[in-house]
Amino acid sequence: TMSGPSAVSDPQHPARLLRALSSFREETRFCDAHLVLEGEEIPVQKNILAAASPYIRTKLNYNPPKDDGSTYKIELEGISVDIMKEILDYIFSGQIRLNEETIQDVVQAADLLLLTDLKTLCCEFLEGCIAAENCIGIRDFALHYCLHHVHYLASEYLETHFRDVSSTEEFLELTPQKLKEVLSMEKLNVGNERYVFEAVIRWISHDSESRKVHMKDVMSAVWVSGLDAAYLREQMMSEPLVREIVKECNNIPLTPPQQGEAMLASFKPRGYSECIVTVGGEERVSRKPTSVMRCMCPLYDPNRQLWIELAPMSIPRINHGVLSAEGFLFVLGGQDENKGTLSSGEKYDPDTNSWSSLPPMHEARSLSNCWDLSFLLWQNARHNFGVVEIDGILYILGGEDGERELISMESYDIYSRTWTKQPDLTMVRKV
Repeated sequence: TMSGPSAVSDPQHPARLLRALSSFREETRFCDAHLVLEGEEIPVQKNILAAASPYIRTKLNYNPPKDDGSTYKIELEGISVDIMKEILDYIFSGQIRLNEETIQDVVQAADLLLLTDLKTLCCEFLEGCIAAENCIGIRDFALHYCLHHVHYLASEYLETHFRDVSSTEEFLELTPQKLKEVLSMEKLNVGNERYVFEAVIRWISHDSESRKVHMKDVMSAVWVSGLDAAYLREQMMSEPLVREIVKECNNIPLTPPQQGEAMLASFKPRGYSECIVTVGGEERVSRKPTSVMRCMCPLYDPNRQLWIELAPMSIPRINHGVLSAEGFLFVLGGQDENKGTLSSGEKYDPDTNSWSSLPPMHEARSLSNCWDLSFLLWQNARHNFGVVEIDGILYILGGEDGERELISMESYDIYSRTWTKQPDLTMVRKV
């Protein structure tokens, strides 16, 4: 018996239809309107443009064609002829050529014509263009045209690479208001506030005659409590402009700051600060395991570089593994005061200065092993191994597993969170 009706489709139908419509456009066949740009007229088909652009569809609805036989004209302002031709090619093919010279013009045109899909393609292109030399301009442009994700990525790049950005021509050409906005960003990853101060010096020096009047206002965005007094005195001796700034801004410290824990309590640096951290290990005097955690941050105390005590682990550990990942510090395994091998792990949160326990390992291990953060399970446990990161992939090489030395290698993709077996080494290697 015959089955009931069923829907079938031709996957090539849309492409063939677009090719035919494109050929009609090239031959100006069936064209029933003209686009008018910069005094030039481009033959078009009203229904095709209306289907592609809500903006043109609205113009047609509010100003319908007349029945007097005259050619219908659609006037557009703010779009060049060359850019409109590129956009027409996109409408009839779904493809467009983008480059850094024309991308802003294409975005402006797509924004006017309400071509949201084209605007999305432009956003993806802009995101791939972000660099130190252009991130400020892209950030401002994205804000103006409501390209929210582009603005977020450009801001993130500016915060992360401020030292590189502050040496570019874009940075030196910032207006005082824009400069102050940039310097006020709390997440500038500078490590030391002196780099922000030096960026201000470069900006003022770029046009000192007209910019000195903005000195005090711009300096109000610098976190002067993070500037080292000895550094400032040294700069004042060699740089006349620094002397002027210190004289003009009476809140810049020229006396030694608080030290150690007092500095940690009174001043929180912007962005990220490079610190050296020690966790557990063996006490020098007692030779016993300790749970103490300490850090030394040169930003806080550049002269004395004191070690600051942080929250301790729940138990003392030696021969344990320590790993920094995803904004946390992980401590894994090791041995306790009785030399017993531990299966437990702990996670340190630097924002709250606190520890929390992790699910135990399947097997108790001492020394460093490899740990899958996705599932908190061991994969091919080993210690004394080599590890290197390349483009988001961690490569674990050699080491030993407690019974034998290893020649195996595996990799961990931190984005897909998967382990992959790699070719063996040619010889045994361990740290």
